[in-house]
Order: sequence, then structure tokens, then C-alpha cells
Amino acid sequence: MWSGIAAGLAAGALWGFAFVAPAALTHQSPLAVAMGRYLVYAVLCAVLLMHQHRRVRALPPRLLYAAFGLGLLGNAFYYSILTLAVRHANSAVVSLIIGTIPLWLAAIDLTHTRRSAAARRRLAFALALPLACVLAGLVLINHAGLASLGGADARRFGVGVALAVIATACWTAFAVLNARVLRRSGVDNGTWTSLLGLGTALGFVPLLPLAGLAGGARFTLDGALIGWSLLLGVGASWVATWLWNVASQRLPVGLVGQLIVSETVFALLYGFVLARRAPSGAELAAIALFVAGVMLAIHAFQRAHAHTEPVH
Repeated sequence: MWSGIAAGLAAGALWGFAFVAPAALTHQSPLAVAMGRYLVYAVLCAVLLMHQHRRVRALPPRLLYAAFGLGLLGNAFYYSILTLAVRHANSAVVSLIIGTIPLWLAAIDLTHTRRSAAARRRLAFALALPLACVLAGLVLINHAGLASLGGADARRFGVGVALAVIATACWTAFAVLNARVLRRSGVDNGTWTSLLGLGTALGFVPLLPLAGLAGGARFTLDGALIGWSLLLGVGASWVATWLWNVASQRLPVGLVGQLIVSETVFALLYGFVLARRAPSGAELAAIALFVAGVMLAIHAFQRAHAHTEPVH
């Protein structure tokens, strides 16, 4: 069990780098940062798929189209918006907003689950406290971020928050649609993961002319961009996914779901290190409320699932 927990925490630690890369590369276009990550990921996936070419050729075209669309939505489009959000707001606020994804996924999943009126009331009661914690944490961290801003900066901060909400919606939709494809097609998980990587690269092709326009910065190929692209493309994409699969195989679903919170916590820690400052009291309180709320909510959802049957 402990090896699974370590793998899940390591995956969250790697995913957390994705939130601070845009802040570390302020001289780069946010779109260039996103493209660097996923082009490296795509090259790695292409090499891995070379050893599975017969399996790939046997797949129906609709699955290849689905890989292209989902790669664009869940990777290319999502991370491009995420980098813009971090540039306009800050990594702490954005990582907390993105960190609510487990709640939305659980809520969507529960809409397809049969339960009695009494079970629904019990679930609503169980969710009252964790959702209040999450809401209070989000309000507190946004208030802390706005406190020191002037009028123009406050508007820019608001744009960043709005972009983070859009990015959250993109990845939530990707997770739901991706799970549906995997469930219905029966495609091998490793092959599908690599196909998503290629789909991501193809999805970036139409965005290449815009690489130097987004976020008020130009595209510049330098050592910093190459280094972060390798870290994100190999570590935060392929290795993190592999580690998460290890955790999923060795831990109960309820426990592995709680480990998703580690991504948000590590992103916040990296952001404070990059800014060379300690979190304020309000930020610490917001983090504590957020982590407690998400973990309590996931626990409530898992208890609800234990007493219900999914609708097929």
C-alpha cells in the first residue's frame, strides 16, 4: 500500500510543475510554453507507439479521431488556457480553482447513479461541510490575491480567474469523455495514452501561428524553454501518468482519489518557492480549508457509491 501512496504523491508532485512553468517563463508566450510541453510528450509517445504499430493499425478510424479531439481538448486547449490564467492571476489561485476538478467529476458521475430519496438526503447532508470548506477556501484565496491590487490589476486578476474556470471546464469535459471512450472501446490504456499524445501535437498545429501573440510575449527558443519543456513533457506528462496508473492498481479507489489533492498542494508550494516568499496566514487558511473540503467530499462520494448501483 505504501508504494502506491508514494507513487500517487510523486505523480501529484510532477503535475504541480505545470502550474508554475508559466510564471517561471514570463518572457515566453504562454502558448509556446504549452506547445513545448506537449510536443515533447508527443515525440515520446510516437517512439513508444512504434513498438505497437500493429495494434494501432487495427483500431477503427473513429478512435483515432477521438484521440485527436480529446488530445486537443484535454491537453492542448486546456494547458494553453491554464498558462494564460497563471499569467493573469497567480499560480496559487489558479491551482486551487483547478483543484476543484475532482468535485465536479464526482458530481457528474453521481448524476448517473441510482439512489433513493433518503440516500440523496444523506449525501446532501454529507456534502454540506466539505463544499462549505471549498467555497470558503476559494473566497479567502481570491480575497488575499485581490487585496494588494489596484483597479487595472484587479481586472487582470479577474480575467485570470475566469480563464482558470474555463480550463477547469475543459479538463472536466475531457475526463468524462475520455472515460466514456475507454469504457466503450476497450482500447489498451497504454496505447490510448500515447495516441492522446499524438492527438495533442496535431491539435497544436493550427495554433502555431499564434504562439508569439498570446499573453503579450514573443516565442523565443532558449535553454529555459527547452528545459521546462523536457520536464513537463516527460515528467509531468508521461512519467506522472505512469505513476498514477501504479497508484490506481495498488490502492482502493477511495484512497487514490484523495491523492489527487497532492497536485494542488505541490503546485502551491512550488509557487511560493518561485516567488521566494512564505504563504500568508490567509493563504495557509485557504489551503487548509480547500484540502480538507476536497478530501471530505471525495470520502462522502465514495460512501455514496458503496450503497448504490451505476446506471448503464
